Amino acid sequence: MSLRLSSLTIFVATLFVSVATFAQIKSPQQYKYEVWKTDQGLPQNTVQAILQTRDGYLWIGTKEGLARFDGISFVTFDRHNTPQILSHQIRSLKEDREGRLWISTTNGLVQFKNGVFTAFTNKDKLSSNNISSVYEDRAGNIWIATVNGLNKFRDGKFTVYSTANGLSHNSIQAILEDSEGNLWIGTADGLNRFKDEKITSYSRSDGLAGNNVNTIFQSQKGELWIGTTDGLSAYANGKFAAYSSGLSDKNIEVIAQDRAGRIWLGTPNGLNLWQDRKFTNFTTKQGLPGNHIGQIFETRESVLWIGTSNGLAQFVDGKFQAYDGEGISHTSILSLHEDREGSLWIGTEVNGLSLLKNKKFTTYTIREGLSANLIRSISGGVNDDVWIGTKDAGLNLLRNNQLINFPAKQSLATTDILALTNDRGGNLWVGTPTGLKKINSGKITNYTMKDGLSDDYVRSLFTDRAGSLWIGTRRGLNQFKDGIFTPYTTLDGLASDLVGAICEDRAGNLWIGTLSGLSLFKDGKFTNYNLESGLSNEVIISLYADAGGSIWIGTLGGELNRFKDGKFSHFTTKEGFPDDAIYHILEDNQGFLWMSSNKGIIRANKKELENFSSSQSKLKDIFLYGTADGMETNECGGGGHPAGWKTEDGKLWFATIKGVVMIDPAHLRLNTQLPPVAIEKIIIDDQTFRAENSIELSPGKSRFDFYFTALSFIAPQKNKFKYKLEGFDQDWIEAGTRRIASYTNIPAGRYTFRVMASNNDGLWNEVGTSFDFYLKPHFYQTWWFYLFCLAGILSAIWYWYRVRVKLIERQFSAVLSERNRLAREIHDTLAQGLAGISLQLELVARMLSIKPEAAKAPLDQARQLVRSNLDEARRSVWDLRSQALENNDLPAALNESTKQLTAGTPTQINVKVGGTYRQLSRLIEDNLLRITQEAITNAIKHAQAEMISVELNYEPKNLRLTVKDNGRGFDDKINRGNNHYGLIGMKERATQIGGNLMENSQLNEGTEIVVQVPLTM
Repeated sequence: MSLRLSSLTIFVATLFVSVATFAQIKSPQQYKYEVWKTDQGLPQNTVQAILQTRDGYLWIGTKEGLARFDGISFVTFDRHNTPQILSHQIRSLKEDREGRLWISTTNGLVQFKNGVFTAFTNKDKLSSNNISSVYEDRAGNIWIATVNGLNKFRDGKFTVYSTANGLSHNSIQAILEDSEGNLWIGTADGLNRFKDEKITSYSRSDGLAGNNVNTIFQSQKGELWIGTTDGLSAYANGKFAAYSSGLSDKNIEVIAQDRAGRIWLGTPNGLNLWQDRKFTNFTTKQGLPGNHIGQIFETRESVLWIGTSNGLAQFVDGKFQAYDGEGISHTSILSLHEDREGSLWIGTEVNGLSLLKNKKFTTYTIREGLSANLIRSISGGVNDDVWIGTKDAGLNLLRNNQLINFPAKQSLATTDILALTNDRGGNLWVGTPTGLKKINSGKITNYTMKDGLSDDYVRSLFTDRAGSLWIGTRRGLNQFKDGIFTPYTTLDGLASDLVGAICEDRAGNLWIGTLSGLSLFKDGKFTNYNLESGLSNEVIISLYADAGGSIWIGTLGGELNRFKDGKFSHFTTKEGFPDDAIYHILEDNQGFLWMSSNKGIIRANKKELENFSSSQSKLKDIFLYGTADGMETNECGGGGHPAGWKTEDGKLWFATIKGVVMIDPAHLRLNTQLPPVAIEKIIIDDQTFRAENSIELSPGKSRFDFYFTALSFIAPQKNKFKYKLEGFDQDWIEAGTRRIASYTNIPAGRYTFRVMASNNDGLWNEVGTSFDFYLKPHFYQTWWFYLFCLAGILSAIWYWYRVRVKLIERQFSAVLSERNRLAREIHDTLAQGLAGISLQLELVARMLSIKPEAAKAPLDQARQLVRSNLDEARRSVWDLRSQALENNDLPAALNESTKQLTAGTPTQINVKVGGTYRQLSRLIEDNLLRITQEAITNAIKHAQAEMISVELNYEPKNLRLTVKDNGRGFDDKINRGNNHYGLIGMKERATQIGGNLMENSQLNEGTEIVVQVPLTM
């Protein structure tokens, strides 16, 4: 049913002319504005000088000291922490070809090099401490302008030039070296040329427009332009030409030339353009924010900026456009500087430091003319028109950089625009909480449940290729075709009646995102997909069907899903996907997917997503854009469908809660500057070190903190870092945006800390920077200590081995000694006893045949010898004292033993004891007794001696035992290698008691055994 009210029809008929509100975009959309004041760490809000040095740092001169800026934080240098800075009033900054930073102050000149400040004053032969500026010529000379003369700094020395040397005045106001090597010096009273140590002065009488010279400039053609308080002068071919008529003000304070060759002049009363030999004046009447021109600056992209006493302006297409930004508007611009990334830094008189940088995104908000900031839905129109639906503020049209606002209640009878779409008939369809609206040819048609809609709350709209309009509501899906609504609900197989995003694939099938999963409408039937089917989340809020047959699904809390060939794949935050809520998905013409989320706009390489597998750890070609890239907010969830649109020119549009954002992927400005990387300081156990030279550290250092930065200023909060401590880390450590690395308890050794960084667009400076240090070891950590310990361990092992060997040898020796002892004892007891028994038994055998009764005595003697020898054998085995010595001294034992051994034999024995008797040790007496017994046994058994004499002499220091017989004897030389065991045993016994045994024997002349034992006193 069509609803037409006469008043509404009249309004719609004149919709684009009378009722709509037109709003011209108010500020340059290509720039992102930022500001820093004392609240953000700036030492003072008057910024008089700005300079980016070759190491990448930005230096800011204020009235309260010098600041160094890395994009994140300021480091202030003033006389409180840097005594070399004698004045907080920083006038100018200059870096020379050697990398020295020259700082001009009102109380001295300061040089900064390699982290060290050096002050120069009149004590160092400067002509004045009040420094205006510093200039470097092509020869490397440093020229210092002061209020009391010109100074040249060369090889560490100052040379002063003043009126005494030919200068027209000592107050130096401008210095310039021309292309021919002439140094031009502007003073308060005339112009001077310095060449070959000669000064030539020029004044009004030589053709100058005035004597008070403020500025000097050489044009591209080689002309010299001199600005004075009384007009402009040109110098060419040795002649001056003065110009004053036609100027907005004769006081020329600044001169600049743009790349088009035009000469611009700044005065206290307007800007002047010298072109075609005439002046054109520009003031506030032509759009300048102020008439007092203090700065003229052209960027590398040929953008001309004008700094005035009342703000900043840009000269575009022959017109001035004042930049309206907090901190820039209505304040005096004191300094302008373009950094290496193309951003413009602005120093103001009272509002601190400002930055204008190129934006990737253009944002349209209330400030630019939108009726509201919270955007629900976006749809394209004809000729790249963009329709914008807001929450509670109606409909907007962006056409030719103009915003057209339609009063919501007058036009659509509602303020909340939930959904937008166009059809092939040129109709604009608008979804609202109160029904569906169609706008065409000045007419608005309203459709509600009365007309067949399943619900008046229209959440999403989509027009398919066949011309059908699909409407998503809270109570099902509706198809509008040929003026008829056909509803589909869960009763028809839809996954849920709460319908959101809708899209059509290349085969003409319809995909519907619902609260309970994904539905495919094909051939009049629904097929549903949920968690069991492979979806990561069932709340579907965005859909996109690409030309390759993939369905890209954005969920609320389940990240991005892809459906292809009947299978789902997921991309989560674990793989590096930035957010888990995807509100809209678009594809550009370069092969990238763009997705809106609560954390910003995500750009992903579609090929990487298609080829990504579970074996890969992280997505690499994926970027997140947000406020640093020109958006007013990162949050994009407006709640409408569609929440984004791609216009025919390839631009992408997204809804956010703070306006509409647009990006042109075909002209995406990427930052191609490698970010300089700096290690700002190293803190080791609360001691701070500069990272300029390698250092040696004493032993025992336990905590190491490395502070680093990347000097990229476009979006410093997006700079990322990797670091590695060579000698400790095996691989690079991903630090993200963190700018500190900490280590504890690293072992002693040589290390190199390396850090690399990326800029805001992911371009990595892989060379980075490094810092070497050597942590000395404790003495117990040195190689020589380890070597000493190793030697000690080896020595201990060797000692233990030797002790063990000796113990084994002693054990073996003890066993061998015991064996030898037993052998000797057995030989000296059993053998000797058996020899005696054998003699008695032979005697018994002879007597039994002659006189049997006489055999009893030798038989009894044999039995006695058996018992005695058994006892002696037992004692020998247990190493007990000889029975003969048990109750007798040595002489008595010798007498008793000799009688037993010779009893019943024809051998005569004589025992003689001499000297003073004294008791000896058991060991000596036992061994001497055994030696005697062995010698007597040998004499009776082997030598068949008839006479044996035993002589024991107790001498003062020795004990001498002599056993001598008259037996057969033997040849000692012949039998030395065939000694009987008895002789060997006697010698071992003599050695055991520390004595010496000598034998003397000759054949048929007997044998003499002599044992000499030393006696201790």
